[in-house]
Amino acid sequence: MTDHFPLFPLDIVLFPQMLLPLHIFEERYKDMIRQCLQNNTPFGVIYAHDGSVERVGCTAVISQVIRRYADGRIDLVAQGRDRFQVVFFDDSEPCLRASVDLLFDLPTDREPSEVHVTQAFDLFEQACKLSGVDGGKELERGSTTPGLAFRLASTLQLDNSIRQRLLEAPSEDARLKELIECLAELAPRLAERQNAVKLAGSNGRPRRE
Repeated sequence: MTDHFPLFPLDIVLFPQMLLPLHIFEERYKDMIRQCLQNNTPFGVIYAHDGSVERVGCTAVISQVIRRYADGRIDLVAQGRDRFQVVFFDDSEPCLRASVDLLFDLPTDREPSEVHVTQAFDLFEQACKLSGVDGGKELERGSTTPGLAFRLASTLQLDNSIRQRLLEAPSEDARLKELIECLAELAPRLAERQNAVKLAGSNGRPRRE
């Protein structure tokens, strides 16, 4: 367990390996980032919403400082590393801190289900096409690269509630199952939205293909 771990509550869910550009301007977070840079230590990103914060987040390391301003503001890029769970919060300092336990995937004797990998790629490609998102070529179809579910989900504009469920899932196979369920529900809504856009562009008359 790590005590007095600095937290950065944000309206975002950070995944392991995900890059996160930040503009640091509040005094308490400028101090936090200065200490992290000085000591080469991580901080925690945790999803804040509706006046509360989640208890499962992701550690982040500062991978690049883009710009330092005269007034102490900093532009930087952080990268997600490890999932963690808050044991208890400490709000005695200006910057929220916590005692946290790192979360590790449940041990399994096999790779993620091939069926789940195939389903996830099928739905991911469908969602990219319907939403006009470039899925990229960095992942070969069928790949079981560690963190596959996180990498697929990072490409799509998913609700933070969905991303939080993925972050909390205890294994890669569980994350893929969660992603499949979410994308299966999302696909009809994306198709309906795409049809609405087409109808609007043709003054309500279906276009001839």
